[in-house]
Amino acid sequence: MSNEIRFALYSVKKNIQSSAELRTSFLMNVVGMAINNTAFILLWIYFIKSFGIIGGWTSAEVVALQGFLALAYGVVFCLAQGIRKIPDYVASGAFDRFMLSPKNLLLRVATSSFGASAVGDVVFGVACLIIYGFLIQASLMQILLIVLVVILATLIFLATVIAIFSTSFLWVDSNAVTNGFFELFLTPALFHGGAFQGLTRFIFIFIIPSLLIGTIPVEIVRYLSFDKLALLAGLTIFWLLVSVKLFFKAVRRYESSNFMTFGN
Repeated sequence: MSNEIRFALYSVKKNIQSSAELRTSFLMNVVGMAINNTAFILLWIYFIKSFGIIGGWTSAEVVALQGFLALAYGVVFCLAQGIRKIPDYVASGAFDRFMLSPKNLLLRVATSSFGASAVGDVVFGVACLIIYGFLIQASLMQILLIVLVVILATLIFLATVIAIFSTSFLWVDSNAVTNGFFELFLTPALFHGGAFQGLTRFIFIFIIPSLLIGTIPVEIVRYLSFDKLALLAGLTIFWLLVSVKLFFKAVRRYESSNFMTFGN
């Protein structure tokens, strides 16, 4: 296991170095994503000021929501962008080179690519959570909870991404299908958490885990809700186990496209 982790870290390091060679492009990707996220959060703050508080959510909670989501998104697609490229690998036959690797297949695929723009999400997410901490005058317990739920939200985001893109082996037009599934998962996570009540809240927690990467973490920190923390931890473990099992089961459906593809 330690060898696999060292290999994964080495792959991430080489991917970062490769992306950073084009320094101007790299910085533009980072800054551009941060500006895009800032515009989105300003839109929601303006919405709250115009229509008032919904479900007890103020501008501070919206800042926290975007912070948790951006940080989870950024970390996953910085370190494991290769998962999102599985449909392309399968369609082109490039997945063959991963099958031949002696390293752990999932780790090898995940660390095969680096998302430069996702660094902007990481920077934006950290900034939002720092601002949120000042806005609510966070106690030591809340600061510790923020750190813990960031880890859990990132893991559940990773697990869901693995589960979604593992289905690439099951479809002919896997790119369109998996991207559709991903948008179905991500879009509710971007919305004002107070808007989800009743049946929709149940669906986006227990069936599609969209609210587990933003809304639930915000509520855990705001209300010091250890019941919701236990729920988040339990569902994180569940989705990790399901996603890894689904990936290796789906890989058995892979058939080489017999293209002559070579890569690093």
